[in-house]
Amino acid sequence: MKALFALPGPNGGTFEFRDVPAVDPGPGQARILVRASGLNRGALISMSSLHLDPSVVEPMPVGVEFAGEVDALGDGVGAVSVGDRVMGRGRGATAEYVTLDARFLMPVPDGWSWEEAASVPNVFITSHDAIVTNGRFRSGESLMVTAGSSGVGTASLQIARLRGAKLTLATTRSPAAKGEALQALGADAVIDTTLHEWPQAVLEATGGQGVDVIVDTVGAPLLSGILDSMALRGRLVSVGRTGGNVADIDLDLLARKRLELIGVTFRSRTEEEDVDCTRRFAEDLLPALIDGQLMPVLHEAFPWQEAAAAYRSMSRNIHIGKIVVVM
Repeated sequence: MKALFALPGPNGGTFEFRDVPAVDPGPGQARILVRASGLNRGALISMSSLHLDPSVVEPMPVGVEFAGEVDALGDGVGAVSVGDRVMGRGRGATAEYVTLDARFLMPVPDGWSWEEAASVPNVFITSHDAIVTNGRFRSGESLMVTAGSSGVGTASLQIARLRGAKLTLATTRSPAAKGEALQALGADAVIDTTLHEWPQAVLEATGGQGVDVIVDTVGAPLLSGILDSMALRGRLVSVGRTGGNVADIDLDLLARKRLELIGVTFRSRTEEEDVDCTRRFAEDLLPALIDGQLMPVLHEAFPWQEAAAAYRSMSRNIHIGKIVVVM
């Protein structure tokens, strides 16, 4: 089968499809014929750091989410059947087949395209884990998501609205191009973070109270302003650090506001913890996806042979929602 890999090199990483064996499912596993796979910014971040000797570094499989049909099942799998339309999270998902624990699979809602289904698993599970599980968001609170046009951003805005947010804010560096779309997804206020005084705009939008829960995917460049923007006993959930990993913290501000800084990642979780994130999301929000209260936000789809072009498109930062490749 064909599978996409990131290859190290002296000038950084490159993408290449390689021929690798398809893996037969073991007990509790399913093999999926992949029809579409979502792109994620983590691959771009990894590529920029791959200035390494390819003779000593193994190529990395690319892709963490997919949609497709169940092709084969291992012993003990009863929740899905061969031929079922499913979506899920799984390592090396930009490939013709992916084999994984069947507990990661969720049904594709009726009427959805493969492209739409591949736009959901990683960003909606990540957003649910950040907002509901770690942020402990409650109806009547306010929520802000940074990089609101990202996959996590567009999912978070919808989840906040569904969960009864009294006020939802989204940050962007391109309010003229993206503001209207963010408002349509549920943002009551769009904050332009290219302006030096952007935290003041947040305080004005919240009546001087600040934001209760902030989901951040940007990291270092916004951290100081985020802390200034937070309400008393606010919770910051750090999901990504696309802009940088290291920043100064005003510990006195942290103490006076009694803030919580919460770091989350799937990289250090066990498989059982990862499965549990999928289960919690599916129980809580999959019905809302099925009945249309939540929806995938698909920006563009590329043929799988043009995966490198798809990632170049992502690097331009003009998209709203998800970019996928169709296998």
